[in-house]
Amino acid sequence: MLKTMGVYTAWLAVALGLPAALATKAGAAETPATVAPATVATAPTGGVRVQSDVVWRTVDGEQLTLDAFVPERAEKSRPAVVLIHGGGWRAGTKANFDQQGHDLAALGYVAFSINYRLAPEHPYPAAVDDVQAAVRWLRTPAQVERYGIDPERIGALGGSAGAHLTGMLATLGHGSLDHGARIRAAVSWSGPMDLRVAGATGPIPTFLGCIPSDPACADTAAAASPITYVDRTDAPLLLANSDHELVPLRQAQEMDAALTKAGVQHQLVVLPGTRHSRAYAVDIWEQTVTFFEQHLGSPKP
Repeated sequence: MLKTMGVYTAWLAVALGLPAALATKAGAAETPATVAPATVATAPTGGVRVQSDVVWRTVDGEQLTLDAFVPERAEKSRPAVVLIHGGGWRAGTKANFDQQGHDLAALGYVAFSINYRLAPEHPYPAAVDDVQAAVRWLRTPAQVERYGIDPERIGALGGSAGAHLTGMLATLGHGSLDHGARIRAAVSWSGPMDLRVAGATGPIPTFLGCIPSDPACADTAAAASPITYVDRTDAPLLLANSDHELVPLRQAQEMDAALTKAGVQHQLVVLPGTRHSRAYAVDIWEQTVTFFEQHLGSPKP
């Protein structure tokens, strides 16, 4: 669907200072998940209470943690937003989105900045499975009660590779957006939406565990691409991208066209220049919040 672009093969490798060629590795088997309580809780700051390093899943022998940003004012049913960091699917941490988590909680949302399994040790579909598991975890009665979540109003915000995972949450599945791993609204800051166009080097082959141009990898690359799953029941999606940044603008434009064709509510915001993902957070923040208010409802009582 998209034309191969020379700059695309190494867009995240350059952004993150990664080596030009990255090893690939087969996926690892999952093990049953366990959940542990938060290990650190801070006093409220600016009306927000932070619970750090909450272990919400154990898989492949690895504990996955999140930081929860909870409005100090007690509410029984408020919208939640999952925050998904970038880093080429092989780096980054939940701390990357802690500022956005605090800002959303200050507005009345309950926000969760999550860690997920990283490549090359855990190639696709590990990270996708993890972000879906995070949404399901938030919908469990225990977490709904603990954090005052409205399980029918869960959204996601991601940057770069995390925006790709947000796109997967927005498009995977069919029908109602208020159950399972479905979400009601998604915001992508510089998210790659079609992984089939990557070359032999860079983070995408590492994430996939294969080279997209290899015919044997075609099905995997398609399965890992949000654009593959677009249908009329998808979550509303805000796509933000700079016009000369590391993720080619055509990624967002092609996704915009697919969503338009399917009749999915969405918005494309093109920013001038080369800034990537969180580098333009200040400029896109107001539109991000407005989008969540439109599709998750107001977090205020």
